[in-house]
Amino acid sequence: MMHVERMAFAKINLSLNILPETGERDYYRVRFINTSITLHDRVRIEKTENEGITINEPAIDERENIARHAALLMFKTYRLPGGLTITIEKNIPTRAGLGGGSSDAAAVLNGINDLYALALSTEERVGLASKLGMDVCFCVKGGLCLIEGIGDVVKTLPFTLPPLELLIATPKEKKPSTSWAYSVLEWDELGKRHDLLEALVESIRNGDIPMLSKQLHNDFEEAIFRYYPVSHALKRRMKELGALSAILAGSGLSVFAVFEKRHALIRAKAQLEREGFTCHAANPVEA
Repeated sequence: MMHVERMAFAKINLSLNILPETGERDYYRVRFINTSITLHDRVRIEKTENEGITINEPAIDERENIARHAALLMFKTYRLPGGLTITIEKNIPTRAGLGGGSSDAAAVLNGINDLYALALSTEERVGLASKLGMDVCFCVKGGLCLIEGIGDVVKTLPFTLPPLELLIATPKEKKPSTSWAYSVLEWDELGKRHDLLEALVESIRNGDIPMLSKQLHNDFEEAIFRYYPVSHALKRRMKELGALSAILAGSGLSVFAVFEKRHALIRAKAQLEREGFTCHAANPVEA
């Protein structure tokens, strides 16, 4: 086998709870419910005879590209021969709270595992992912998961989401980074709505979309909305356009909404695109 191709799915946090305490590496402890969604990048990994990692993704500086770091980590850890060319077709908006870079990195870890027949277990790959970023840990597994610890404990939930109609809208503005988003959090605003996570799990188990939409929660919202009111206004606008619920995606600045009917989502998407937002319709993806 000389090459592999992988779809790198975006992720959304249906319940994002950050505890006002830190753990290993001074990272916040968290409790998330995450799901992969159909919006995705395409990652092609090709063996080369020449040593070194070449990455074709012009949107991101090579030195900062987490997918390249993932490949270097695999080569260093397992002393792999030759080199690689990695080509990423980007569809997931960058620095938008959708895990695009993390998903690309996870696709590289999983792809190299297959390309070199390393037969690494999921737990081994999650361990490697934890050296790259906590969202990479979830993206290695994908599907519907409970995330705990500092983001490195990933548990697949034993049921599936109902067929959610999701609309993701992204403003033109970009936040500095995810680490910046964590730096502006206020401790007294964190970790107060664990009840919503438990109710969300029950709604998912029952396949109750209207109730599920009422349990969406994100501890980043208050801080991010203070610095980027465009995301707060976008959340309100999506509700005005008929969404059952809308919430900040990850650390932003994208917002995602749940719609009851596909035709209502399509109308809202067209209107938000006229207003200057980048929009994607999506559905959940099983692992």
